[in-house]
Amino acid sequence: MEKLGYKQITKENWLLPDKISTSFLVRSPNGELTEIKNGEIYLEMILKPRLDENVPLEVQRLYEVARGVLIYGYFFYPLYTLGCEQLFRVAEAALSVRCRMINPHHEKETFRKKIEYLGKQGLLNEPEMMRWNALRQLRNISSHPADQSIYPPGPVISFLSKIADDINSLFSKNNPSTTQI
Repeated sequence: MEKLGYKQITKENWLLPDKISTSFLVRSPNGELTEIKNGEIYLEMILKPRLDENVPLEVQRLYEVARGVLIYGYFFYPLYTLGCEQLFRVAEAALSVRCRMINPHHEKETFRKKIEYLGKQGLLNEPEMMRWNALRQLRNISSHPADQSIYPPGPVISFLSKIADDINSLFSKNNPSTTQI
C-alpha cells in the first residue's frame, strides 16, 4: 500500500485496477464468496439501482454522474468515497426539486427545513424523515472534512441503492401530490 493509504496515480498504473478494489470478496448469486477478478462485478452492482422515469431529469443527471464516479472507483479506490459524497448532494437536490414542485416559489432552505417541509406536506413519514436526516448529517460531515475519508464499495453500493429508492419514493406516481414541472 502506498504512503497515502491508496493508489498514487502514475502514467504506468492509471488504467490498472486499484489493488484495494481487488482485495474484497463478494457473495455470488449461489451464496459462495468469490474474489474480485475484474471490475465487472462492481459494474453490475452499481448499474443495478436506477431512478424511475418520473424522477425529474435534473435529478437523474446528478445521480448518473455520481454513479459514474462509483464505477471508476475500481481503478482509483477513493472515487467510491467521492461518488458517495456526491450521492448525499444528489439527495438534497432531489428534495429541493420536490419542494419546488409543490410550491414553485419555495425559497432556498436548509436541508433540514426541506425535510421538515416535505414531512408537513405528508410526503415523508417519520422513518423516512429519520433516513433523510441521517443523509443530511452524512452530507454535512463529508462537506467539512478534516482529512480524506475512505469508504469501502459494499456500503457505498448500499447507499446508492437506498438513495435511489428514497428519491424514487419522493417522485412516485402513487403519490397523489406528485406533479411534473
